[in-house]
Amino acid sequence: MKKITLIIIILGALIIANAQIEIKELTLTPEMEEKLFTGVKNLPEMQAAKNKNLPKESYPDYDIKNWPQLENLHTGKPIPKYYIVNEKLRKYIFTSDVSRISDGDPLSLRFANIWHVPVMADGVPLLFGDIHPSNSSSDPVFTPGFIGLLPNTNIIEHFHNYELKDSIIGFVGFKNFEMDYFIIRKENQDIFVQIYDEATGEYLKNEYSFSELINYLKEEALRKEEAREEALMRYYAQIENKSKLKITSGMKSAFFSHLQDKSDRDLSYLGIKNRVQLKHLHLGKPIPWYLIVNENLTFSGGWQVPVMFNGKPLFYTSVRLEEDGQYRWTGSAQAAWAEVPPNYEHKNLIIGFLGTNKGSFLIIRRKHKDIFIQIYDRATREYLKNEYNFSELIDLLKKKNDEKNNFVPPIRISNHLKK
Repeated sequence: MKKITLIIIILGALIIANAQIEIKELTLTPEMEEKLFTGVKNLPEMQAAKNKNLPKESYPDYDIKNWPQLENLHTGKPIPKYYIVNEKLRKYIFTSDVSRISDGDPLSLRFANIWHVPVMADGVPLLFGDIHPSNSSSDPVFTPGFIGLLPNTNIIEHFHNYELKDSIIGFVGFKNFEMDYFIIRKENQDIFVQIYDEATGEYLKNEYSFSELINYLKEEALRKEEAREEALMRYYAQIENKSKLKITSGMKSAFFSHLQDKSDRDLSYLGIKNRVQLKHLHLGKPIPWYLIVNENLTFSGGWQVPVMFNGKPLFYTSVRLEEDGQYRWTGSAQAAWAEVPPNYEHKNLIIGFLGTNKGSFLIIRRKHKDIFIQIYDRATREYLKNEYNFSELIDLLKKKNDEKNNFVPPIRISNHLKK
C-alpha cells in the first residue's frame, strides 16, 4: 500500500509539473487603457517633463523625448502573471522559499490575477503597467501600478525586440513587481525563459522546462546561501576580538542629532514624553550581542546600548561594526524588558546579550563561569528566572527545534545580522 501511495504522489507531482498552463487572456477596455495612460502621465518623471520641460537626462528611466509624445500612448498584449505553488502546503513559492523545496514536492503554476501590460508611445516601449481586478466589487475595477525601474527599462526594451515575443503566454515573478521568467509555448511545450541573468548580464538567453527551472532555482538558492554564510564566517573571524566598544564623542553627537530629527510621535514610541526630556538622556554601557554559530558562541558585530533616563534604561539603540571598520547606528526600540536589567540582582555581571530564534538571553559571568539567563519565558510570563550553562542551552535550543520538527542549523539560529 505504501509503495502504491508513493507512486501516486510521484506521478501526481510529475503531472502537475509537466502539464501545460491554462492560457489567460485579458481584453483591455477603453476605460482600462485610460486608467493606465493616466497613471503613466501622473508619474513624477512625466509631470516634471510637462511642467518644467526638463531635458531627457532628468527622467532617464523612460524613453520619453517630449511631453506631446505621451499623447500617443498605446498598449501591447497583456501578459498574465503566475506564481509557483507548493500544492501540498498550499502556499506560493517566493525567493526565500526556493531553497526549502524538497524533492517530490507537488509544484504547479497558479494564475496571480495580475497582468503586466506593455505601454508604448509612438511605437517606443516605455514600461509595463500592472493591472489587476479588484475582488471587492462585482463589477471589476482595474488599478494601474508600475514595475520598479531596475532593470525595468531594459526589460521592456528587450521584450519589445524579442524574436519569440508573440509566443509569450505569461511570466513568473517571485516578488510583487518583478518579472523573472517569461513563459513561452514552443512546440506544444511550456518553456521558461530567464529574463535577466545577473551572472552574465544577458537577457532572454536561458531556457528551462518546469522541472529544469525548479532544479536551477534550488541550485542558485543553495549557491547564494552558501556564499552568504561564507561571507558571514569571514566577517565573524574578522571581528572576533572586537566585542568591546568605546563610544566616541562623534558617535554620541551623531546619535542624539538623529534623535532630535525624529517626530514627536516616533519619540513617544521610545518612551520619550517631550523634547525637554532629550536634554537629560545619556548613553549607558554598550552590551555586545552574540549569536550561536555552529554551536559556538560568536560575537555578532553589534551592540545594544541603553539610553538612560533618571538612572534607568528608557530604550535600547543598536550599533553595528561594518566590514570597513566603521561604526553605524542601526535603530532604536523600546524593548519590553528595558526596565528589567536594572532590577536584576546580577546586573553588574552582564557581559552580553544572546539572540536566538527561541528568544533572547542575558549572559552573565558569575564565579568565572558564563551563565545564560532567559530574559522572558513566554510559558510562565516570568523574567530572568531560567538559567543555563552553554551546553544546557544548546540542548534546549535543539529540543525546541525538534519539537516543531523544523530544525534550523545553528548558523541560521539568528538572522538579524543580515537585516
